[in-house]
Amino acid sequence: MTGKNALLFAPDRNPKDQAQDIARRAADTITVGSLSAGQNILELEPGKGWFTDILLRLTAESGSLTVQQPAALDAFFGKEARQRIVESGHSRVHYSDAPWDKLAPPDSSIDRVVWLQGPHELWFEPSPGINFGKPNLVCSEIARVLKPSGCLLVVDNLAPASLTLREAASLHRSVPKLLKAKFEEAGLTLKGEMDSWITNRSDPLTVPTYDPTVHLRTHQFLQVFHKPT
Repeated sequence: MTGKNALLFAPDRNPKDQAQDIARRAADTITVGSLSAGQNILELEPGKGWFTDILLRLTAESGSLTVQQPAALDAFFGKEARQRIVESGHSRVHYSDAPWDKLAPPDSSIDRVVWLQGPHELWFEPSPGINFGKPNLVCSEIARVLKPSGCLLVVDNLAPASLTLREAASLHRSVPKLLKAKFEEAGLTLKGEMDSWITNRSDPLTVPTYDPTVHLRTHQFLQVFHKPT
């Protein structure tokens, strides 16, 4: 079961997951990320596992999946993504709760890295001294694990261009041009970008994403990077 329709409309998918597919552009994410069976995929910050379930199905017959979510994020998301992995019975999946500056996969082993609504976490500290990995090291780690010509797919909540990455992170958002610079410093090359991947023109961009006026309806951008050969 590898076609997009077969994946998304599988009769055993949770209806609550399926209900998110259109708003979060599940089919388009698969297309833009060039995600396919047989790939070795790394998902960062699975949250509650909506897209993890899709990736588990995509790699069920060939390829592999690594899911990495620092243990400190369990306080926000619980262990739902990990439970999905256990229940899947997938034999080629690995879950890591290490910080992102210590990625689990070996050098040049990953075809695609998927990071949905998460890069802002690198500059967010939920409490003093708590972080999920040093930003520059995390970007370098992503470049390390990607195969030559491998891709990184990023989606995040849009912040005004006038903010720093740390200021944007306090709103659970990112500034595209600054995020791009960080990944390029690590040796990746921007392949494609959309400032209006998910559009909400009424999102002022200056309120936290948990604000009732934008919760689950933020304006989001997309970036795709590749590792040069």
